[in-house]
Parts: sequence; C-alpha cells; structure tokens
Amino acid sequence: MPSLDPPPPNFPRVLIGNAGWRFLGDGNNFSLSQMVGLIRASGSVTHQWSNVLRSRTARYGAQTKTFIMPEKTCLYQRYLPDNLHVTPERFATFLANVGWAHYIFYDHVKQQNAGDLYHQGDSHTTAYGGYEASREIVRTLGLDADAFEPIWSTRPVASFDLFEPGEDHPTLSERVIANGPSLEVTTNGLQNRGCVTRIVNPQGAAHRLLIFGDSFANLYLCYGIALYVRDVTFVHSVAFDYEMIERYRPDFIVGEIAERFLIEAPAEGASLAAILQGKLVDDALSPAEAAQFMTSYEPFKDLYGPAMVPTLQEIQRRFGPA
Repeated sequence: MPSLDPPPPNFPRVLIGNAGWRFLGDGNNFSLSQMVGLIRASGSVTHQWSNVLRSRTARYGAQTKTFIMPEKTCLYQRYLPDNLHVTPERFATFLANVGWAHYIFYDHVKQQNAGDLYHQGDSHTTAYGGYEASREIVRTLGLDADAFEPIWSTRPVASFDLFEPGEDHPTLSERVIANGPSLEVTTNGLQNRGCVTRIVNPQGAAHRLLIFGDSFANLYLCYGIALYVRDVTFVHSVAFDYEMIERYRPDFIVGEIAERFLIEAPAEGASLAAILQGKLVDDALSPAEAAQFMTSYEPFKDLYGPAMVPTLQEIQRRFGPA
C-alpha cells in the first residue's frame, strides 16, 4: 500500500446509506475515503500506472484495453448520507479523460441514472449490470455488441457481501438472462487471486479473448463477453502475465480493475505461478482448492507453462494427489 496523506478517516467497513442502500466504507483499499476525495493516489502511484498503461499499449497496441469498474458510491450518490459527496476529480476519471483507460458506465456516473446496475446490499453489479458492462467492453473492442439479444427473467438476489454472515437482509429480485447459449466452462477452482476460468461458446464470434481482472470480471464480465466471443479465458490478477499472453495468443487482451484498487499499481508481468507460490507461503490454499487445481491441471497445462510445474509438485506434496 502506498503512503497515504492525509491518514484515513474512521469510516466503518460498511456504510449504511439511505433507503436501505449499503456501500463499501474503508477496508483495505479505503474505498469510501478515495471516492469522497479524502485520499488520493500518490504521485508515485500515478507515475507507476502511467508506465503500466503505456507499456500495455506499446506491447499490444489496439489488441488491448484497460477497463475500470466504478465504485457503487459513484453511481448511487443520492443514497449516500447527506454529509458525504463523491468528488468528480478522481484518478479513474482522470485516466478516462486522458484516454488511458475506459471507465465503464461513465455516462451513468455523470447523469446519476444507474437504475439496477448494482445491488442494493452488495458491492458488485447485478446480473443485468454485469451484462451491460460486458456489452460495453465488447463494443469498445470494436466487436458486434448486437450479435446477442437477451431475453430476461427474474430470480431472487443471493449475494449480500455488505451484510455480516447471519445478518437479516431484504428479499430482492434481479433480472437474469433466460436464453443464454450453452457454454463450456472449465475452472481451476481457486478463490480470488490465481483463479483461472475458460469459457467456450461454439456460437460466438471466432475470437480468443484473455481477461486479467478481479471479482467483477470473475462474477459476470467473462460470462457476459462469452455471449459474443467463442473463447474467453479469465485470470484473477490485475497484472498482465506476459508469458501467458504469448502462450495463449489472444486476439484481444482486457485489463479490468475495480476503481478502489487503483490506489496501488500492479506488478506488471507477474506470473500466475508466482501468485500461487505466494498463496502457498501464506498458507492460503484450502484442500478443496488444491484438489480442484490438480484435477483441472491438464486442460490448463499449456496456458500455465513450465513455470507452474514446481508449484504443482509442491501442492501435491502438501495435499496429496487429487
């Protein structure tokens, strides 16, 4: 974490807003303090991000684009407590305005008409919001965003990450796609960083797309993009893995990052093997994750490359064969 000036205020982890809406407060990434302008990216972080984004363009040209998912606080300012106001001059808006990154839902942020793009009690998008974000990415990449026409049904909302476990939450419903094509999904089973998911849509346009991102991409974006593209692989890492890109040879490389994570620049070029080795060092790999990783290793072997072999051997030594 970069040095922060001024020190973070004492916002709780979850902020209770108006009309039952909840927002991220100040956790590890100081989301709320960033959005209201009390904490800003330091000069060194700004410089590092500049280098990262310029490097991506220099390496991959029009093949790549970095997308920022806005914080919920920025889209639903009317539900914030009356004493809090989101500053329009944020690092995300700067990156979008100078053309270094694409800020998803920027028009909705400006006009404050987000509708049901995000959940009332969760920090992520709804299924509908995830689809709309995916469609915006597809369109920005120059692909046909009208190739799929969704039919919507409804389902109960099941995700409430802004509530404590066991805490009562409201009964809500959300729109979901009822006519999605049959998708072939393979995942290595890891939670958060290091997760790899490949989605094949035989009906999609003949492109290969590689996404490096966070939980927004993992929950909905990779699936939404797969409605349009034949082969989509998601890697839960905000840093590009250069060697993986060379092995996968995608037509498009998408970088996705939640706005709050811009406070720290990624270690660009970091390998997936290094991420898993870090999890092993921190004892952050569960037996269930290890079992799924070993079971799914063969389909992902070419994507991982030889650097993953020692990591696989260490997982087998610790957890036993799958």
